[in-house]
Amino acid sequence: MSFPTTLVLVLLASYGLSNLLLSVTVAAGWRAGGFARLRRADVLLALRLLPAAGAALAVLTVVLPAFLLYEPAHADDRPGPLLVLAAGLALLVFLDGIRRTWRAARAARALVRRAELLRTEAFEDGPEVDLVNLAEPVVAVVGGWRQRIVAAHCVVAACDGEEFRQVVAHEAAHIDARDNLKRLALLAVPDVLAWLPAGRALNAQWQAATEIEADERASGADPHKRVALASALIKVARLAIAGPRPARSARAGGQVSGLEQRIKRLLAPPARGARAFPGRRVATSALLAPLLAVPLYAFVHRLIEFLVAFGR
Repeated sequence: MSFPTTLVLVLLASYGLSNLLLSVTVAAGWRAGGFARLRRADVLLALRLLPAAGAALAVLTVVLPAFLLYEPAHADDRPGPLLVLAAGLALLVFLDGIRRTWRAARAARALVRRAELLRTEAFEDGPEVDLVNLAEPVVAVVGGWRQRIVAAHCVVAACDGEEFRQVVAHEAAHIDARDNLKRLALLAVPDVLAWLPAGRALNAQWQAATEIEADERASGADPHKRVALASALIKVARLAIAGPRPARSARAGGQVSGLEQRIKRLLAPPARGARAFPGRRVATSALLAPLLAVPLYAFVHRLIEFLVAFGR
């Protein structure tokens, strides 16, 4: 087996094994109840992306330099079964991430094709909204890089002016937070955690957290706005229940999951703002951590040799 082929297999296998280990660790922590009280969307997102991001960081900053420094360029190793299986696992999670992304994109395109554009309405100090003719009470942000708000006409008819403005403000908050791109990352992320119940639970908890945070950003501390948004949520939920197909894709209006919690929070006094997630500090620490592994490159290379030869 040539040096480039060995390198590719080693990187894939290292990613697969690291991802599996981190996914099982996160799933075990979730099962033990260690993350049950997490409510911040950014914290939940970081935890959900940890297996893929951690595995990629380890492969690129530890495994790759250790292999290039210590592996003879003329080496001609025959891969063992463990190396092949681990590389196959990595390929499988990458392909599954592509599959999930493709299915979501196809569903979004199908929704847009079914929607008959009636008019585009502009709100003062707010985004434009495409009003469409759909039976489902959909209110959602569509698109990744070029995002826009789509709202079913039945939602406009059910809500008064202030209620609909708060629905639009809620969706605008999703755009400001780039929640669609984050959702795309959750769909595409190649990891074993996506196959485990803990991964699906983390996705759902992140989704619920984004809805609550978008409610808070849209209404702020204004009690009239908070009541208007709560009223809109109830009206659109009724449309979803009474309609021929319960809407599952509409976030601000049609999503019944977590509705009671959202309404209770909106009708209660606004909570004090939480401390900002130290994202830059976490990222800096993660990038500096591989420096600690530099003295261990020789040991890492011995582990790679063991991985290549195991079962041969």
